[in-house]
Parts: sequence; C-alpha cells; structure tokens
Amino acid sequence: MRRSIRLIRSLLKSVNLWIAVALLAANGLAWASALEPSGPAYTVEPVLETSLDDLRTRLREGGHSGERFELHVTDQEAAQSIAWFISIHPEIPFRHPRIEFHPDEVEAWGNVEVLGLRLSIHGWATMVLENGIPVVTLTDISVAGAPVPGFVLEAVQDAVYEQVDLSNRRLPVIFETLELREGEAVASGTIR
Repeated sequence: MRRSIRLIRSLLKSVNLWIAVALLAANGLAWASALEPSGPAYTVEPVLETSLDDLRTRLREGGHSGERFELHVTDQEAAQSIAWFISIHPEIPFRHPRIEFHPDEVEAWGNVEVLGLRLSIHGWATMVLENGIPVVTLTDISVAGAPVPGFVLEAVQDAVYEQVDLSNRRLPVIFETLELREGEAVASGTIR
C-alpha cells in the first residue's frame, strides 16, 4: 500500500506527467475551437410561414376535407418555420437553421450539439413526391467544413428516416405537386 502511495506521489511530482496533461488539455481545446462554428450564428425569428400556418389551422379545425391547399415557401420562410418547430421541440439538438432552395435540391446549414460540442453542419438533399408523400434524401453532409464518409451519411439518413418516415402514416393531406425552384418551394394538394 505504501509503495502504491509513493508511486503515485512520484508520478504527481514528475514534470513529464504535467507536460503530458498540459499537451492533452491544449489538444482538446484546439479541437473544440476548430469544431466550434466560426463567425456569428445565422439567426431567424421562429415564425410559422403564413400558408403553413393556414394549413395547420384548417387541419386542426377539421371539416375541410376535399379542400385544396397551396404552399409557397421562400428560403427565409423555411428557416423561420424550422426555427419555430425547433422552439416548440427543445429536445432537438439543432439550432440556427438556414435554408436555400435550388432547382431540384435543398441546401441547409445549422448548428448541432453533440457530446457538449456545438458543430456547424452543411448539407444537400433532394425532395420528391412518392405516392403523395414528400420524401427527402440526403445527398451530402459536412461537419465543421469536413465532408463525412459515406457510411456516416447513410447512418444520418437512416436516423432522419426513422424520425420523419411518413410512408407508414396516413397524412391529413395528399400532396399533388412539389417543385423546388431557386429561392422557394411550391407545393399543392388536397386535405383528406
């Protein structure tokens, strides 16, 4: 027992141990600052876009079966609507959404918190209709500016599908059109 205590004391007095601890701490701080999003966060007010809010209200009221709806959502409105959704679901570790619609693609940025670190993410996705249901497919993701390997992209895609898989749920609406244009997404359909 005394021998163990002497060994621990000698290790604590060792200059090499303290140098190693200092180097590990500096390395950890360097990685944390490298992965930390740089610059000011892109912030938007959490506001549900008007046509989405109108559709949500009609669905909650009931009695609108067979009525048509149209959605016109700009980049800014999409980011605000996502921020609104996140504000009522604080368990989602995603913040500061930014969206840009392009023909046939969606580009998105934001911050996620993983194991206490805030990481900036950037990604691309396609969105198409399958049997009246919008299906999102991630095509590229980068974290802190570095591309993720294919198996990570697939794992993230699986996690997204698990959270938002609409194929086995009966949606209260049927989407008939969905078009991604530069700066906006346009969709139309019918309330069930």
